[in-house]
Amino acid sequence: MGRRRFAWFILGFAAASLLGALFGPVAARAQEKTLPLRETYPSGPSLPSNGRQAPADLDDAYAAPGVPPPIPSDDPAEVPEENDGLDPAPGVGQRAVVEDGDPNFPADPAQLRDGIVDTEETAAPEDGTDPSVVDTRDPEDIAIFENPPAGYDPLLFQIEDVDPIRDNRTVRHLASLDPYDPIGIQVGSFVLFPEAEFGTSYYSNVFRAPHAVSDWALDVLPAFRFVSNWDRHALEFRAAGDLSFYSQYDSEDDRGYFFETRGRLDFTRRTNFQAVISHERSQESRSALDALSVGSRADQTTERGEAALNHRFNRLSLQFRGSVADYTFGDVENAGQTFSNADRDYTATEETARVSWEFKPTLAAFTEVAVNQRNYDQPAQTDLINRSSDGQRYRLGLSFGNTGRILRGEVSLGYGVQTPEDSRLKPLDGLIIDANATWRVTELSSLMFLARSDVSETTTVDVGGAFYRYLGLEARHAFRTDLIGSAGLSYTTQDSQDGIIYDREVRATLGTEYFLNRETVLFGKYAHTKLNAVGTDSDYNADEVHIGMKIRR
Repeated sequence: MGRRRFAWFILGFAAASLLGALFGPVAARAQEKTLPLRETYPSGPSLPSNGRQAPADLDDAYAAPGVPPPIPSDDPAEVPEENDGLDPAPGVGQRAVVEDGDPNFPADPAQLRDGIVDTEETAAPEDGTDPSVVDTRDPEDIAIFENPPAGYDPLLFQIEDVDPIRDNRTVRHLASLDPYDPIGIQVGSFVLFPEAEFGTSYYSNVFRAPHAVSDWALDVLPAFRFVSNWDRHALEFRAAGDLSFYSQYDSEDDRGYFFETRGRLDFTRRTNFQAVISHERSQESRSALDALSVGSRADQTTERGEAALNHRFNRLSLQFRGSVADYTFGDVENAGQTFSNADRDYTATEETARVSWEFKPTLAAFTEVAVNQRNYDQPAQTDLINRSSDGQRYRLGLSFGNTGRILRGEVSLGYGVQTPEDSRLKPLDGLIIDANATWRVTELSSLMFLARSDVSETTTVDVGGAFYRYLGLEARHAFRTDLIGSAGLSYTTQDSQDGIIYDREVRATLGTEYFLNRETVLFGKYAHTKLNAVGTDSDYNADEVHIGMKIRR
């Protein structure tokens, strides 16, 4: 009887050892893959120019942010797990390859503790390491391509979500693959970011007409941003100019400028109020619905004010915003005669409510309802009908936030309708698509998707407007750290839904940027535009070439 028990004991021990040998290493590898790595390379948010770390957006459940747990993960009493050296797990100084869905990788480094001295140097990548599992790049290369696109820079983009449909600066920032972060000039508690662009442009079809004529132009585009660097609240001033000097046709010269003031008032960590006031003057494009293809171009002045109240309960967020915009069109001259555009002046107001549910910081679902009113002071000269109207917009979409390392922005689908007050004009309705999103496909490549839907105003006889839809896709790739290439394709339609107006425009672009250093960028861009409209009197093809240099600080 004793021998039988001893035999069963030996047999059980052998079975347990065999099972441990078969399944033990697998479990160890699975755990190793989720253990935090020792940070030996830059990570996390970019530092503001004054060197202060941006405050983290912690939830109220954290009583003492930044304090390490009672038992640290590198406790000396903890028995380290074995590694046979053949597992495709990251070693010291390495990390796993970042994939879609990885939550905020890499994590912020833990705070230093008294009595611990870290003299360990970064180990070189081992020969034969699988690059599809372990990121074998040097820490310097990782830092170049993750700063700033991999983090969120609150100094550059403090006031972003006043109108998520139109505000897409962080989206473009992630897509740009810019290897340098602007330093700016410290002015008290503000930072000044000056910029100037100089270049020359060639246009094969200056007037956007079936019979093309070409010309050259000198371009000068100064700009600056003056941004607060505060822990709470925010204030920003921005100005830009658009100056062009054509060689033959001075009627196409640009004399535009733009001023904007943004502010954010933080009542609590969950509630804030944001506002924007802007004034812009530009010259109307020859491709606009009511623009003339001859004579002078109309000066278009836009004054806009917008405010938003944001409150977050927990995962549920609410936004209420309203805006008012005044559009004024100047007179034009042709063959010695002056034509008034006063009948095109109008004021637009809009009220919007948005509800969002956050699944995680980089993914939320939202629904939005907006109503608008467009009021004209006088009827159109073309048919003596006033173009005042009311509209509604209904949207449902996904938001990826403004801090993601892989995805940023939002996409939405919905329905829109604009109803003229005069029953002689036909209402316009249809599907609306709105998006401003960027996907970092790899550390070296990005894909940006833009979409916009609205109803364009026009004084065309017996037409109350045209449903406008724009879809654009741009791909960017870093051939080298300082050499960025881009290619884009967009499709635009304007449809009055009665056969009178139906414009279809296809535009393709190719571009390159070469960064001489942090302050100097050389660029080149080519664009081809093809427009097809009702009939053949308005169809045209146009080519553009832009070459220049950008200086910034």
